[in-house]
Amino acid sequence: MKKRILAALVASAAVLSMAGCNGNNASDSNTPASNNGGDSNTPASNNGGDNSTPDSNGGEDSTPTFEYTAPATDLTDEDNKLSIGIWTGNGDYNNLINYFKEVTGTTVEIVPVSGGAEGGDARDGYKTLMEDNSVDLDLIICDTDWVRNYVSTDEFCADLSTLGINKADYKDAYSYTLGVGTGDDGVLRGVSFQATPGCWFYNTRLAKEHLGVETPEQMQEMVKDWDTFNETAKKLKEATSGSVALTCTEGGVWQVYQCKRSQPWVVDGKLVMDNAEDFFDIAKNLYDNGGLTDLAQWDPMWGTSMQDDAAIGEFASSWGLTGLTGSILGDIAGEARRDGDAEYAAVAGPAEWYWGGSYFCVTNKCNTKKTAFEFINFYTLNADTMAGYTAKTGDFMNNKTVMNNASYKNPSLVGGQDHLKVIAPTAEKIDMDGKLTTYDSRIKELLNDHVKDYMTGKIATKDEAIQQFKDAVKAEFTAITVE
Repeated sequence: MKKRILAALVASAAVLSMAGCNGNNASDSNTPASNNGGDSNTPASNNGGDNSTPDSNGGEDSTPTFEYTAPATDLTDEDNKLSIGIWTGNGDYNNLINYFKEVTGTTVEIVPVSGGAEGGDARDGYKTLMEDNSVDLDLIICDTDWVRNYVSTDEFCADLSTLGINKADYKDAYSYTLGVGTGDDGVLRGVSFQATPGCWFYNTRLAKEHLGVETPEQMQEMVKDWDTFNETAKKLKEATSGSVALTCTEGGVWQVYQCKRSQPWVVDGKLVMDNAEDFFDIAKNLYDNGGLTDLAQWDPMWGTSMQDDAAIGEFASSWGLTGLTGSILGDIAGEARRDGDAEYAAVAGPAEWYWGGSYFCVTNKCNTKKTAFEFINFYTLNADTMAGYTAKTGDFMNNKTVMNNASYKNPSLVGGQDHLKVIAPTAEKIDMDGKLTTYDSRIKELLNDHVKDYMTGKIATKDEAIQQFKDAVKAEFTAITVE
Protein backbone atom coordinates (compact mmCIF):
# COMPACT_ATOMS: atom_id res chain seq x y z
CA MET A 1 0.00 0.00 0.00
CA LYS A 2 2.74 2.49 0.11
CA LYS A 3 6.09 3.58 -1.00
CA ARG A 4 9.34 4.39 0.56
CA ILE A 5 12.46 6.42 0.36
CA LEU A 6 14.70 4.05 2.17
CA ALA A 7 15.71 0.54 2.11
CA ALA A 8 13.99 -2.24 3.94
CA LEU A 9 14.20 -2.31 7.67
CA VAL A 10 15.13 -4.81 10.16
CA ALA A 11 13.16 -7.95 10.48
CA SER A 12 11.91 -7.37 13.98
CA ALA A 13 10.78 -9.61 16.70
CA ALA A 14 7.40 -8.06 16.18
CA VAL A 15 5.54 -10.14 13.65
CA LEU A 16 4.20 -8.10 10.81
CA SER A 17 1.98 -9.81 8.33
CA MET A 18 -0.21 -7.34 6.72
CA ALA A 19 -2.54 -5.92 4.24
CA GLY A 20 -4.61 -2.77 4.14
CA CYS A 21 -6.30 -4.67 6.83
CA ASN A 22 -4.68 -7.98 7.16
CA GLY A 23 -2.19 -10.13 8.82
CA ASN A 24 -2.18 -11.88 12.15
CA ASN A 25 0.57 -11.08 14.50
CA ALA A 26 0.00 -9.59 17.80
CA SER A 27 0.29 -9.50 21.48
CA ASP A 28 -3.24 -10.88 21.25
CA SER A 29 -2.65 -14.52 20.37
CA ASN A 30 -6.33 -15.07 19.75
CA THR A 31 -6.54 -12.51 16.98
CA PRO A 32 -7.37 -14.01 13.58
CA ALA A 33 -6.08 -12.54 10.37
CA SER A 34 -8.42 -10.94 7.92
CA ASN A 35 -9.02 -8.19 5.45
CA ASN A 36 -9.55 -4.55 4.89
CA GLY A 37 -12.64 -4.57 2.78
CA GLY A 38 -14.92 -3.30 5.51
CA ASP A 39 -17.74 -5.76 4.73
CA SER A 40 -19.71 -6.58 7.85
CA ASN A 41 -19.85 -10.23 6.83
CA THR A 42 -16.09 -10.54 6.87
CA PRO A 43 -14.85 -13.44 8.98
CA ALA A 44 -11.20 -13.89 9.81
CA SER A 45 -9.26 -15.26 6.91
CA ASN A 46 -7.20 -18.43 6.92
CA ASN A 47 -3.97 -17.91 8.78
CA GLY A 48 -2.43 -21.28 8.12
CA GLY A 49 -0.72 -21.14 11.50
CA ASP A 50 2.12 -19.03 10.19
CA ASN A 51 2.58 -16.00 12.38
CA SER A 52 5.99 -15.06 11.09
CA THR A 53 6.91 -12.49 8.52
CA PRO A 54 9.61 -13.46 6.04
CA ASP A 55 12.31 -10.96 5.16
CA SER A 56 10.62 -11.01 1.80
CA ASN A 57 11.87 -7.73 0.52
CA GLY A 58 15.50 -8.63 0.72
CA GLY A 59 16.29 -5.16 2.00
CA GLU A 60 19.13 -3.90 4.12
CA ASP A 61 18.95 -4.35 7.85
CA SER A 62 18.32 -0.69 8.48
CA THR A 63 15.79 1.07 10.63
CA PRO A 64 14.41 4.47 9.63
CA THR A 65 15.21 7.46 11.75
CA PHE A 66 12.20 8.77 13.59
CA GLU A 67 12.40 12.41 14.52
CA TYR A 68 9.56 13.65 16.69
CA THR A 69 7.67 16.51 15.05
CA ALA A 70 6.20 18.76 17.69
CA PRO A 71 2.55 19.64 17.13
CA ALA A 72 1.44 23.21 16.72
CA THR A 73 -0.33 23.08 20.08
CA ASP A 74 0.79 21.86 23.47
CA LEU A 75 -0.40 18.28 23.93
CA THR A 76 -0.15 16.04 26.96
CA ASP A 77 -0.85 12.45 27.94
CA GLU A 78 -3.10 12.22 30.97
CA ASP A 79 -2.22 8.55 31.33
CA ASN A 80 0.50 6.28 29.97
CA LYS A 81 -1.79 4.30 27.67
CA LEU A 82 -2.90 4.84 24.07
CA SER A 83 -6.10 2.86 23.52
CA ILE A 84 -6.83 2.16 19.84
CA GLY A 85 -10.21 0.91 18.60
CA ILE A 86 -9.89 -2.03 16.19
CA TRP A 87 -11.75 -5.09 14.95
CA THR A 88 -9.91 -8.30 15.66
CA GLY A 89 -10.26 -9.64 12.13
CA ASN A 90 -8.05 -6.79 10.94
CA GLY A 91 -4.47 -7.78 11.66
CA ASP A 92 -3.27 -4.39 10.45
CA TYR A 93 -3.46 -2.97 13.93
CA ASN A 94 -0.81 -5.41 15.16
CA ASN A 95 1.55 -4.38 12.41
CA LEU A 96 0.95 -0.70 13.06
CA ILE A 97 1.39 -0.94 16.82
CA ASN A 98 4.44 -3.21 16.71
CA TYR A 99 6.30 -1.19 14.11
CA PHE A 100 5.62 2.10 15.92
CA LYS A 101 6.97 0.60 19.13
CA GLU A 102 9.96 -0.92 17.36
CA VAL A 103 11.09 2.32 15.75
CA THR A 104 10.19 4.88 18.43
CA GLY A 105 10.96 2.85 21.53
CA THR A 106 7.95 4.47 23.19
CA THR A 107 7.30 3.68 26.82
CA VAL A 108 3.60 4.41 26.43
CA GLU A 109 1.46 1.28 26.59
CA ILE A 110 -0.48 0.83 23.35
CA VAL A 111 -3.61 -1.23 23.80
CA PRO A 112 -6.04 -2.46 21.11
CA VAL A 113 -9.69 -2.17 22.14
CA SER A 114 -11.99 -4.45 20.16
CA GLY A 115 -15.12 -3.09 18.56
CA GLY A 116 -15.91 -6.64 17.39
CA ALA A 117 -14.55 -9.47 15.30
CA GLU A 118 -15.46 -8.03 11.92
CA GLY A 119 -15.49 -4.68 10.16
CA GLY A 120 -19.25 -4.42 10.40
CA ASP A 121 -19.08 -5.07 14.14
CA ALA A 122 -16.68 -2.17 14.63
CA ARG A 123 -18.81 0.01 12.37
CA ASP A 124 -21.50 -0.13 15.04
CA GLY A 125 -19.45 -1.22 18.06
CA TYR A 126 -17.27 1.87 18.24
CA LYS A 127 -20.32 3.96 19.10
CA THR A 128 -21.04 1.75 22.08
CA LEU A 129 -17.44 1.99 23.24
CA MET A 130 -17.44 5.77 22.97
CA GLU A 131 -20.67 6.07 24.91
CA ASP A 132 -19.34 3.86 27.72
CA ASN A 133 -17.55 6.12 30.22
CA SER A 134 -15.72 3.14 31.69
CA VAL A 135 -13.92 2.45 28.39
CA ASP A 136 -10.69 4.26 27.56
CA LEU A 137 -10.65 4.92 23.82
CA ASP A 138 -8.27 7.46 22.33
CA LEU A 139 -8.07 6.64 18.65
CA ILE A 140 -10.11 4.44 16.31
CA ILE A 141 -9.21 2.77 13.01
CA CYS A 142 -12.09 3.02 10.52
CA ASP A 143 -12.66 1.45 7.13
CA THR A 144 -13.41 3.60 4.08
CA ASP A 145 -16.82 1.95 3.71
CA TRP A 146 -18.03 3.34 7.03
CA VAL A 147 -15.60 6.01 8.19
CA ARG A 148 -18.27 8.56 7.27
CA ASN A 149 -20.22 7.31 10.29
CA TYR A 150 -17.52 8.89 12.46
CA VAL A 151 -16.17 11.87 10.56
CA SER A 152 -19.32 13.43 9.10
CA THR A 153 -20.13 15.36 12.29
CA ASP A 154 -18.45 16.19 15.60
CA GLU A 155 -20.57 13.68 17.53
CA PHE A 156 -17.82 11.10 18.06
CA CYS A 157 -14.46 12.33 16.78
CA ALA A 158 -12.33 15.42 17.15
CA ASP A 159 -11.22 18.07 14.71
CA LEU A 160 -7.63 16.99 14.00
CA SER A 161 -6.49 20.59 13.93
CA THR A 162 -6.87 20.56 17.73
CA LEU A 163 -3.91 18.17 17.69
CA GLY A 164 -1.97 20.33 15.26
CA ILE A 165 -2.85 18.17 12.22
CA ASN A 166 -4.15 20.13 9.23
CA LYS A 167 -5.04 19.48 5.61
CA ALA A 168 -2.21 21.74 4.54
CA ASP A 169 0.22 19.19 6.00
CA TYR A 170 -0.87 16.57 3.45
CA LYS A 171 0.48 18.00 0.20
CA ASP A 172 1.97 14.59 -0.65
CA ALA A 173 -1.13 12.56 0.21
CA TYR A 174 -3.46 11.15 -2.42
CA SER A 175 -6.11 13.84 -2.45
CA TYR A 176 -9.14 11.54 -2.34
CA THR A 177 -8.18 10.41 1.16
CA LEU A 178 -8.58 13.92 2.51
CA GLY A 179 -12.07 14.17 1.05
CA VAL A 180 -13.08 10.89 2.64
CA GLY A 181 -11.81 12.01 6.05
CA THR A 182 -13.46 15.43 5.94
CA GLY A 183 -16.83 15.97 7.60
CA ASP A 184 -19.92 17.54 6.08
CA ASP A 185 -18.89 20.73 7.87
CA GLY A 186 -15.48 20.84 6.17
CA VAL A 187 -13.57 19.66 9.25
CA LEU A 188 -10.81 17.05 8.87
CA ARG A 189 -11.46 14.26 11.38
CA GLY A 190 -9.87 11.23 9.71
CA VAL A 191 -6.57 10.62 7.92
CA SER A 192 -5.46 7.47 6.14
CA PHE A 193 -2.03 5.91 6.22
CA GLN A 194 -2.70 4.02 2.97
CA ALA A 195 -4.03 4.35 -0.53
CA THR A 196 -5.72 1.33 -2.08
CA PRO A 197 -5.39 0.88 -5.86
CA GLY A 198 -6.08 -2.63 -7.15
CA CYS A 199 -5.22 -5.17 -9.84
CA TRP A 200 -5.91 -8.78 -10.85
CA PHE A 201 -3.58 -11.60 -9.82
CA TYR A 202 -3.58 -15.08 -11.30
CA ASN A 203 -2.17 -18.59 -11.00
CA THR A 204 0.57 -18.86 -13.63
CA ARG A 205 0.41 -22.66 -13.68
CA LEU A 206 -3.29 -22.70 -14.52
CA ALA A 207 -2.95 -19.86 -17.03
CA LYS A 208 -0.24 -21.74 -18.89
CA GLU A 209 -2.06 -25.08 -18.77
CA HIS A 210 -5.46 -23.84 -19.93
CA LEU A 211 -4.77 -20.63 -21.85
CA GLY A 212 -1.20 -21.07 -23.04
CA VAL A 213 -0.11 -17.92 -21.19
CA GLU A 214 3.62 -17.64 -20.55
CA THR A 215 4.04 -14.05 -19.26
CA PRO A 216 2.13 -11.36 -17.37
CA GLU A 217 2.16 -9.30 -20.56
CA GLN A 218 0.32 -12.08 -22.41
CA MET A 219 -2.14 -12.46 -19.54
CA GLN A 220 -2.87 -8.74 -19.50
CA GLU A 221 -3.79 -8.86 -23.18
CA MET A 222 -6.38 -11.51 -22.37
CA VAL A 223 -8.01 -9.48 -19.56
CA LYS A 224 -7.31 -5.93 -20.76
CA ASP A 225 -10.96 -4.83 -20.82
CA TRP A 226 -14.33 -6.32 -19.89
CA ASP A 227 -15.16 -7.52 -23.42
CA THR A 228 -11.83 -9.31 -23.70
CA PHE A 229 -12.22 -10.60 -20.13
CA ASN A 230 -15.53 -12.21 -21.09
CA GLU A 231 -14.11 -13.70 -24.27
CA THR A 232 -11.24 -15.22 -22.32
CA ALA A 233 -13.74 -16.65 -19.83
CA LYS A 234 -15.58 -18.37 -22.69
CA LYS A 235 -12.33 -19.84 -24.03
CA LEU A 236 -11.46 -21.11 -20.58
CA LYS A 237 -14.87 -22.68 -20.15
CA GLU A 238 -14.47 -24.54 -23.43
CA ALA A 239 -10.93 -25.62 -22.57
CA THR A 240 -11.87 -26.95 -19.14
CA SER A 241 -15.47 -28.03 -19.73
CA GLY A 242 -16.45 -25.40 -17.20
CA SER A 243 -14.37 -26.82 -14.36
CA VAL A 244 -12.13 -23.76 -13.99
CA ALA A 245 -13.44 -20.18 -13.83
CA LEU A 246 -11.49 -17.13 -14.87
CA THR A 247 -11.94 -15.23 -11.60
CA CYS A 248 -13.14 -16.20 -8.15
CA THR A 249 -15.89 -14.02 -6.78
CA GLU A 250 -18.78 -11.81 -7.77
CA GLY A 251 -17.81 -9.59 -4.84
CA GLY A 252 -14.38 -9.08 -6.36
CA VAL A 253 -15.85 -8.10 -9.72
CA TRP A 254 -18.25 -5.66 -8.02
CA GLN A 255 -15.39 -3.94 -6.22
CA VAL A 256 -13.95 -3.14 -9.64
CA TYR A 257 -17.21 -2.31 -11.36
CA GLN A 258 -18.49 -0.04 -8.59
CA CYS A 259 -15.63 2.35 -9.25
CA LYS A 260 -17.55 3.41 -12.36
CA ARG A 261 -20.35 4.83 -10.22
CA SER A 262 -20.92 8.53 -10.80
CA GLN A 263 -23.25 9.02 -7.83
CA PRO A 264 -23.40 7.85 -4.23
CA TRP A 265 -25.90 5.21 -3.11
CA VAL A 266 -28.11 7.83 -1.47
CA VAL A 267 -28.88 11.29 -2.89
CA ASP A 268 -31.33 13.64 -1.17
CA GLY A 269 -32.56 10.76 0.92
CA LYS A 270 -33.31 8.51 -2.07
CA LEU A 271 -31.67 5.25 -3.13
CA VAL A 272 -29.74 5.68 -6.38
CA MET A 273 -28.97 2.52 -8.35
CA ASP A 274 -26.61 4.25 -10.81
CA ASN A 275 -24.79 1.35 -12.55
CA ALA A 276 -25.91 -1.30 -10.05
CA GLU A 277 -28.81 -2.50 -12.18
CA ASP A 278 -26.41 -3.23 -15.05
CA PHE A 279 -24.22 -5.24 -12.72
CA PHE A 280 -26.91 -7.91 -12.30
CA ASP A 281 -26.52 -8.66 -16.04
CA ILE A 282 -22.73 -8.40 -15.98
CA ALA A 283 -22.35 -10.87 -13.13
CA LYS A 284 -24.93 -13.26 -14.60
CA ASN A 285 -23.31 -13.26 -18.04
CA LEU A 286 -19.85 -13.72 -16.60
CA TYR A 287 -21.04 -16.61 -14.42
CA ASP A 288 -22.86 -18.29 -17.30
CA ASN A 289 -19.83 -17.92 -19.55
CA GLY A 290 -17.44 -19.56 -17.11
CA GLY A 291 -15.99 -16.35 -15.72
CA LEU A 292 -17.06 -16.74 -12.08
CA THR A 293 -17.35 -19.37 -9.38
CA ASP A 294 -20.25 -19.26 -6.91
CA LEU A 295 -17.86 -18.64 -4.01
CA ALA A 296 -18.30 -15.58 -1.83
CA GLN A 297 -15.54 -13.36 -0.52
CA TRP A 298 -14.49 -14.37 3.00
CA ASP A 299 -15.93 -17.85 2.54
CA PRO A 300 -13.38 -20.33 3.99
CA MET A 301 -13.14 -22.03 0.58
CA TRP A 302 -12.18 -18.73 -1.03
CA GLY A 303 -8.72 -19.07 0.48
CA THR A 304 -8.08 -22.36 -1.31
CA SER A 305 -9.93 -21.61 -4.54
CA MET A 306 -6.90 -21.18 -6.78
CA GLN A 307 -4.95 -23.97 -5.11
CA ASP A 308 -7.91 -26.27 -5.80
CA ASP A 309 -8.04 -25.13 -9.46
CA ALA A 310 -11.50 -23.59 -9.06
CA ALA A 311 -10.39 -20.34 -10.65
CA ILE A 312 -7.37 -18.83 -12.34
CA GLY A 313 -7.41 -15.40 -10.75
CA GLU A 314 -8.92 -12.88 -8.35
CA PHE A 315 -9.14 -9.14 -7.83
CA ALA A 316 -7.35 -7.55 -4.88
CA SER A 317 -6.34 -4.04 -3.90
CA SER A 318 -3.11 -2.97 -2.22
CA TRP A 319 -3.85 -4.34 1.26
CA GLY A 320 -4.74 -7.72 -0.22
CA LEU A 321 -1.60 -8.01 -2.33
CA THR A 322 1.29 -8.01 0.13
CA GLY A 323 1.57 -11.78 -0.04
CA LEU A 324 1.99 -12.08 3.69
CA THR A 325 -0.24 -14.06 6.01
CA GLY A 326 -3.69 -12.52 6.18
CA SER A 327 -3.63 -10.75 2.83
CA ILE A 328 -5.91 -12.05 0.08
CA LEU A 329 -2.96 -13.10 -2.06
CA GLY A 330 -1.05 -14.48 0.90
CA ASP A 331 -3.91 -16.67 2.04
CA ILE A 332 -4.74 -17.89 -1.45
CA ALA A 333 -1.09 -18.58 -2.24
CA GLY A 334 -0.67 -20.45 1.03
CA GLU A 335 2.62 -22.24 1.44
CA ALA A 336 3.55 -21.31 -2.13
CA ARG A 337 4.33 -17.83 -0.88
CA ARG A 338 7.81 -19.02 0.06
CA ASP A 339 10.34 -17.46 -2.27
CA GLY A 340 11.10 -19.88 -5.08
CA ASP A 341 7.73 -21.66 -4.88
CA ALA A 342 5.53 -18.77 -5.94
CA GLU A 343 3.22 -19.42 -8.88
CA TYR A 344 1.20 -16.22 -8.99
CA ALA A 345 1.60 -12.99 -10.96
CA ALA A 346 -0.17 -9.62 -10.97
CA VAL A 347 -1.50 -7.61 -13.91
CA ALA A 348 -3.53 -4.42 -14.23
CA GLY A 349 -6.68 -6.26 -15.34
CA PRO A 350 -9.73 -4.89 -17.19
CA ALA A 351 -10.16 -1.57 -15.35
CA GLU A 352 -8.60 0.85 -12.92
CA TRP A 353 -10.08 0.50 -9.46
CA TYR A 354 -9.58 0.72 -5.72
CA TRP A 355 -10.97 -0.85 -2.58
CA GLY A 356 -10.87 -0.07 1.10
CA GLY A 357 -8.46 1.88 3.24
CA SER A 358 -7.95 2.54 6.94
CA TYR A 359 -8.45 5.92 8.61
CA PHE A 360 -7.21 7.15 11.98
CA CYS A 361 -9.74 9.20 13.94
CA VAL A 362 -9.20 10.69 17.39
CA THR A 363 -12.17 10.28 19.70
CA ASN A 364 -13.70 13.15 21.63
CA LYS A 365 -12.70 11.46 24.88
CA CYS A 366 -9.04 10.98 23.95
CA ASN A 367 -6.85 11.63 27.00
CA THR A 368 -3.52 10.62 25.44
CA LYS A 369 -3.30 13.36 22.85
CA LYS A 370 0.48 13.68 22.64
CA THR A 371 1.00 10.02 21.76
CA ALA A 372 -2.06 10.01 19.52
CA PHE A 373 -0.47 12.85 17.56
CA GLU A 374 2.86 11.00 17.38
CA PHE A 375 1.18 7.83 16.14
CA ILE A 376 -0.74 9.64 13.39
CA ASN A 377 2.32 11.70 12.41
CA PHE A 378 4.42 8.53 12.25
CA TYR A 379 2.10 6.82 9.74
CA THR A 380 0.64 9.69 7.73
CA LEU A 381 3.22 12.50 7.65
CA ASN A 382 6.72 11.15 8.31
CA ALA A 383 8.09 10.06 4.93
CA ASP A 384 10.92 7.98 6.39
CA THR A 385 8.75 5.86 8.67
CA MET A 386 6.06 5.52 6.01
CA ALA A 387 8.74 4.29 3.62
CA GLY A 388 10.02 1.91 6.25
CA TYR A 389 6.56 0.45 6.78
CA THR A 390 6.23 -0.28 3.09
CA ALA A 391 9.65 -1.93 3.08
CA LYS A 392 8.55 -4.03 6.01
CA THR A 393 5.09 -5.02 4.81
CA GLY A 394 4.59 -4.19 1.13
CA ASP A 395 1.71 -1.86 1.98
CA PHE A 396 0.93 1.14 -0.24
CA MET A 397 1.33 4.30 1.81
CA ASN A 398 -0.63 7.51 1.41
CA ASN A 399 2.36 9.54 0.25
CA LYS A 400 3.18 10.13 -3.42
CA THR A 401 6.89 10.83 -2.94
CA VAL A 402 7.33 7.73 -0.82
CA MET A 403 5.49 5.57 -3.31
CA ASN A 404 7.37 6.97 -6.28
CA ASN A 405 10.54 5.59 -4.72
CA ALA A 406 9.17 2.35 -3.36
CA SER A 407 9.72 -1.24 -4.39
CA TYR A 408 8.84 -4.55 -2.80
CA LYS A 409 9.92 -8.10 -3.51
CA ASN A 410 6.63 -9.93 -3.08
CA PRO A 411 7.08 -13.45 -1.66
CA SER A 412 3.89 -14.76 -3.32
CA LEU A 413 4.56 -13.53 -6.85
CA VAL A 414 6.81 -15.23 -9.39
CA GLY A 415 10.33 -13.85 -9.26
CA GLY A 416 9.36 -11.58 -6.38
CA GLN A 417 7.31 -9.42 -8.74
CA ASP A 418 6.74 -5.93 -7.35
CA HIS A 419 2.97 -5.47 -7.03
CA LEU A 420 3.47 -1.82 -6.11
CA LYS A 421 4.58 -1.06 -9.65
CA VAL A 422 1.48 -2.75 -11.05
CA ILE A 423 -1.02 -0.78 -8.98
CA ALA A 424 0.75 2.58 -8.60
CA PRO A 425 -0.57 4.12 -11.87
CA THR A 426 -4.13 3.89 -10.54
CA ALA A 427 -3.54 5.60 -7.20
CA GLU A 428 -3.72 9.19 -8.39
CA LYS A 429 -6.87 8.45 -10.41
CA ILE A 430 -8.96 7.33 -7.46
CA ASP A 431 -12.08 9.50 -7.19
CA MET A 432 -14.37 9.25 -4.17
CA ASP A 433 -15.46 12.86 -3.99
CA GLY A 434 -19.08 13.01 -2.90
CA LYS A 435 -19.61 9.30 -3.51
CA LEU A 436 -19.54 7.94 0.04
CA THR A 437 -22.40 7.80 2.51
CA THR A 438 -22.93 6.28 5.94
CA TYR A 439 -25.07 3.57 4.32
CA ASP A 440 -22.52 2.18 1.87
CA SER A 441 -21.13 -0.80 3.75
CA ARG A 442 -24.49 -2.44 4.43
CA ILE A 443 -26.04 -1.58 1.06
CA LYS A 444 -23.09 -3.21 -0.67
CA GLU A 445 -23.62 -6.38 1.33
CA LEU A 446 -27.27 -6.50 0.38
CA LEU A 447 -26.45 -5.92 -3.28
CA ASN A 448 -23.88 -8.71 -3.38
CA ASP A 449 -26.32 -11.12 -1.74
CA HIS A 450 -29.04 -10.46 -4.32
CA VAL A 451 -26.73 -10.36 -7.34
CA LYS A 452 -25.25 -13.70 -6.30
CA ASP A 453 -28.70 -15.23 -5.83
CA TYR A 454 -29.73 -14.08 -9.30
CA MET A 455 -26.44 -15.13 -10.84
CA THR A 456 -26.74 -18.66 -9.49
CA GLY A 457 -30.46 -19.05 -10.24
CA LYS A 458 -31.84 -18.77 -6.71
CA ILE A 459 -33.83 -15.75 -7.91
CA ALA A 460 -35.44 -16.36 -11.29
CA THR A 461 -35.32 -12.95 -12.95
CA LYS A 462 -33.30 -9.77 -12.84
CA ASP A 463 -36.40 -7.69 -12.07
CA GLU A 464 -37.24 -9.90 -9.11
CA ALA A 465 -33.67 -9.71 -7.82
CA ILE A 466 -33.57 -5.92 -8.06
CA GLN A 467 -36.95 -5.58 -6.34
CA GLN A 468 -35.90 -7.90 -3.53
CA PHE A 469 -32.70 -5.89 -3.09
CA LYS A 470 -34.68 -2.64 -2.92
CA ASP A 471 -37.11 -4.18 -0.44
CA ALA A 472 -34.18 -5.25 1.75
CA VAL A 473 -32.71 -1.73 1.71
CA LYS A 474 -36.10 -0.22 2.53
CA ALA A 475 -36.61 -2.63 5.42
CA GLU A 476 -33.21 -1.89 6.91
CA PHE A 477 -33.06 1.87 6.34
CA THR A 478 -36.44 3.48 6.93
CA ALA A 479 -34.88 6.92 6.42
CA ILE A 480 -34.09 6.12 2.78
CA THR A 481 -36.78 6.56 0.12
CA VAL A 482 -36.74 3.56 -2.20
CA GLU A 483 -38.64 3.81 -5.47
